[in-house]
Amino acid sequence: MLYGLLYNLKPMNQKLLALAMAVIPFASLLAPLSQAQNTDNLKIASEVPQLTDMQDLGHRDPGQAIDILVSLRFNREEELNKLVEEQSDRTSPNYHHYLSSAEFADRFGPTVEQVNDVVAKLTTAGFQITGVADNRMQIYASAPSVTVETYFKTEIHNVNQGSDGERYTNVKPALLPAELEATVDAVVLDNLIVNSRTPDEAEPQPLGSPYRGPKDGIGPGTIATAFDFPVQHDYDGTDHTAAVIIDSDVKDSDLTTYWKYFSINHTGTVSREAVLKGKVGKYTSGQKEATLDTETITGLAPGADVIIYIIAELNHPDRDAAINQIVSDNQAEVVNMSFGQTENIDKVFEKGLLAGNAKGITFVASGGDYGSDHGKVLVPAAEPHVLAVGGTELTANRSTGEWESEVAWPSSGGGVSKLFSLPSYQNGVPGLASKKKRNVPDIAFRAYNDSRFVNGAWDTVGGTSWSSPTYVALQLEINQYQGSRFGWVNPTIYMVFQADGYKYTNGHFYDITKGSNGLYKAHTGYDNVTGIGSPIGWSLAKDF
Repeated sequence: MLYGLLYNLKPMNQKLLALAMAVIPFASLLAPLSQAQNTDNLKIASEVPQLTDMQDLGHRDPGQAIDILVSLRFNREEELNKLVEEQSDRTSPNYHHYLSSAEFADRFGPTVEQVNDVVAKLTTAGFQITGVADNRMQIYASAPSVTVETYFKTEIHNVNQGSDGERYTNVKPALLPAELEATVDAVVLDNLIVNSRTPDEAEPQPLGSPYRGPKDGIGPGTIATAFDFPVQHDYDGTDHTAAVIIDSDVKDSDLTTYWKYFSINHTGTVSREAVLKGKVGKYTSGQKEATLDTETITGLAPGADVIIYIIAELNHPDRDAAINQIVSDNQAEVVNMSFGQTENIDKVFEKGLLAGNAKGITFVASGGDYGSDHGKVLVPAAEPHVLAVGGTELTANRSTGEWESEVAWPSSGGGVSKLFSLPSYQNGVPGLASKKKRNVPDIAFRAYNDSRFVNGAWDTVGGTSWSSPTYVALQLEINQYQGSRFGWVNPTIYMVFQADGYKYTNGHFYDITKGSNGLYKAHTGYDNVTGIGSPIGWSLAKDF
């Protein structure tokens, strides 16, 4: 996709871009490099994406345009990493001392001078600058394929990505030119689609109680009751905000019908933000997922506000830009990501997570809907700075919604990361499949047979795409009860589990001990199907 985004830039960035362009005029798109580079000691700017569902179609035509995302370095990154750890450490004076966007920019963000320097060098090399992010962390540019290949010492191919059609990607690691090394740490050179884990339709069953929706799907009342959400105790998320990253808008008429059917007194707001070429009011194949996310959050936390960050496609650069915009806007304090793909390293995405944590933003992702998938886990769920949510099957009282039992959902994604080391918060936890690598998931919620109203009709769905926004709603209510954001929430959840002696006698989690996702079985304590287990909201909120 093309970025062509100047109309989307906010005033401060239009001025920044204008300043840079006034100093350095655009060069020809095919301008040669000013000098040859020795590549022996150049750093990798972009690894080759590790996806298995692609067919290589050969070298991309040299004149075809490519859009790139250039990620600038943090200043004092080691200090930033230490700060984020201390913000989740109750013994630290920095505990829950989160930064405003202005404070973050002054302390860790790139300077205007650094942005101008990168813009100047890219322009001289033959790139057209098409945008600069509000927080100066990302620069968007376009150039013919031959220019991209020459400048970053790589090779660009067209590929067929199955149902997502023809895309492009680098098939050799891209190298960072020496002239950018001081200010740039990564680039995105592909437009590959991140596979959305849109849930499958569940089998319709006989109609049930008011806690059930049409086709016997589970309603929000059952979830709130079974897991004792704080909304049951008058904490409904009021004055707290969630963000949803997705590639489609949702229909207000669908939301209104959903709230009315389940007698939800919705007092929060639902708003939209277009990211790059995303369009408000455009409905795509992602509409079902977007609707599921929004209905789940607003149904469980009806006082909370939801901002839907609409991207044009669920591809790497759009997703990375959405994370950056959410962090820059700093309005949402919990972010839902109901999508995933086979593990790969994305430095740009990881930087967004770290910056968001420093501002108190919590990131939540679905663990996946393909079980253990022959030992594979997904990102973003496997990212250590993301809370990974697996799936269960819940049996609840049909009349009251009370919890009766839970087993592991057979398709609950879970396993061991091949890329990320064991995070400190999982160190010493009994039951981990690996004591050296990140274990997924962290927790689980019901993932089967949710009632959803989308595009004018009811259906029932199953997937961790439902589990993830369920936790998002809970975190909003916890934030309201505690009067604070929680940022990198993973250490806090595991700390509560550790304080319980890794047992379940204090009523913070339901232990899931039955079921399997293929390679892994649910058992007493942590397991790589349901994680710690299902949170019991009110008890957890009081001891966070």
